[in-house]
Amino acid sequence: MKKILVKSILCLVFLGLFFFKYVPTSQSVPVTNLKNQLSSAQLSYFSRLAAGNTAGDSTIIIDTGATAFSANNFNLDIGDTIFIGSGTTSTFTVKGLSDTNAISLSGAIGAGATTGVPAIVPRYATHYVSFAPQSYDSNEVWQVLIKANGATPADGIPDADGFDMAGFLSTDVTCPWNGTEGVGTTTLNGSNYILITCSALSSHTFGDGTTDVVVIGGAHQLMNPAPALNHTVGQANASADTYTFYLRELNGTTLVTTNTGKIALTESVRVTVTVDPTITFSVGNSGVTSVGTTICDSPLGSGAPNTTGASVDFGSLNLSAFNNLAQFIQCTTNAANGYVVQAFESNRLTMIGGSTTIPDTTCPSNSCTPTSAAAWTTNSTSGFGYSLQVGTTSAGAVLGITTSGNYKPFGIGYANAQPIMSRLNTPSSVDSAYIGYRVTVSTVQPAGTYQNEINFIATATF
Repeated sequence: MKKILVKSILCLVFLGLFFFKYVPTSQSVPVTNLKNQLSSAQLSYFSRLAAGNTAGDSTIIIDTGATAFSANNFNLDIGDTIFIGSGTTSTFTVKGLSDTNAISLSGAIGAGATTGVPAIVPRYATHYVSFAPQSYDSNEVWQVLIKANGATPADGIPDADGFDMAGFLSTDVTCPWNGTEGVGTTTLNGSNYILITCSALSSHTFGDGTTDVVVIGGAHQLMNPAPALNHTVGQANASADTYTFYLRELNGTTLVTTNTGKIALTESVRVTVTVDPTITFSVGNSGVTSVGTTICDSPLGSGAPNTTGASVDFGSLNLSAFNNLAQFIQCTTNAANGYVVQAFESNRLTMIGGSTTIPDTTCPSNSCTPTSAAAWTTNSTSGFGYSLQVGTTSAGAVLGITTSGNYKPFGIGYANAQPIMSRLNTPSSVDSAYIGYRVTVSTVQPAGTYQNEINFIATATF
């Protein structure tokens, strides 16, 4: 009898294992093609006044020591609105920059502008978080976590801890799938994060390869961080000026998957990568500081020795002649789907203190545009443009201008940024290229100093 009972129990156990096989409650998998592309990756500016500034001064001197995040004037532009003060602030317009730490203002500082007082220019950006979902849960919720500005993520003051959300509202977020937007904060791994939520989704097909985008920015935008204390001009890497962001998928309130990425910022270079990336982008002066060196089929002019990674100074131009200078750019990443480097100008070359401009070139008689290159063979009219030349690239890299000696005008503003170097696969080494700048001025171009800003955007896709 006991043997029959034991056999019956074993049979029931076997049948139970056969008929009650475990079925996972969720089929969710990590997303693909995740990236966070910023409309501007320019770091906010946060310096402090050095000793010796006195009331009535209209030119201030910035502390170059370790007391502030910005220890120079490199990240400023003519026309910037700068806030000076602690508590009660005074507002000025930047009228000029000299040396590496002097800033000319539209007015005179007051008695409260003493040693150590902050001088701040905030920079803002819209975040475009795009990804291709591969799964779906019955109560789908997506969250984007962006590194926050320390313990006070909404004080309206930039620092190196992360992004500031002062004034930011849920109406400044656009969710895909007709999702309901939410904005808040959360803590993860001991750090504060801005929390963007897209929930209450309507019917949507997941896993079909469709890329969805969460737009974080509307009437208000997130404020970019200030540079880290160990920041290197023109560079962002794993040790400085990179910030973690997360994309989380939830089934109701239950966490299903977490996807990780990094955001990297510099003075004028935007780098966006995901999934513990390694990416390096730099702008420098390697091989472009000697007068007469041929870049983009043209010899470099007298201003070549003054070229740096942060500035291109033509100095006095030759009338009715080609004036040429250049910079050296490099990019590498471990991204499976490569990268794209884009460029745009803040505005046409504009006379400081006036509204007169040097027009963007049309490659006279050849009609080049921001999207179409052409030969530029005449120099009797005023114009500004650029050309490209391969440095060292591995197979798969493509330049935005493929014919040697052809030129384009820069597009104006982020919406008109154009690719200058890209690839669709992982580079086997560092890709590099030369970007050659050209200016011509006619004999009737008004005398003065003209200035604008060239912005580079580097984005990696995993």
